[in-house]
Amino acid sequence: MNKWNQSYGFLLGKVLQQMESKFAEGLIPFNINARQYGVLLFIMENPYSSQKDISENLQIDRTTMVSHIDHMETLGFVERTKNPTDRRSYSLLITEKGKDVLDSRWEFLTNIETEVLTPLNEQERQLLKDFLVKIWRSL
Repeated sequence: MNKWNQSYGFLLGKVLQQMESKFAEGLIPFNINARQYGVLLFIMENPYSSQKDISENLQIDRTTMVSHIDHMETLGFVERTKNPTDRRSYSLLITEKGKDVLDSRWEFLTNIETEVLTPLNEQERQLLKDFLVKIWRSL
């Protein structure tokens, strides 16, 4: 086995590239990228979060987060509301239009995941997910 095939980082990167590339194609009609989809998902699961909260939880720098939210607000996927406890910040909510995007692309994302993970049985898939979550939480 050559060095490339022995490197976890290289292999994980290649798998991620394939999944993200396929997912990106399905997001083109909605004018968002995979990271913005993740932000939408976070907002749906954590309504009234601030941009700072999202930035910290998803490990996206604050400047980039502002441009993501601006873009998705322009598209009508999220809305900003004044934070009642801190007038200097905004709380974010997903709109119905944003929920529709999430719903329509969730099945698409699930299908990509199934396609990419086809070589693994159900137990192996669950182990992989558990390991990836464990690694991500430790970062």
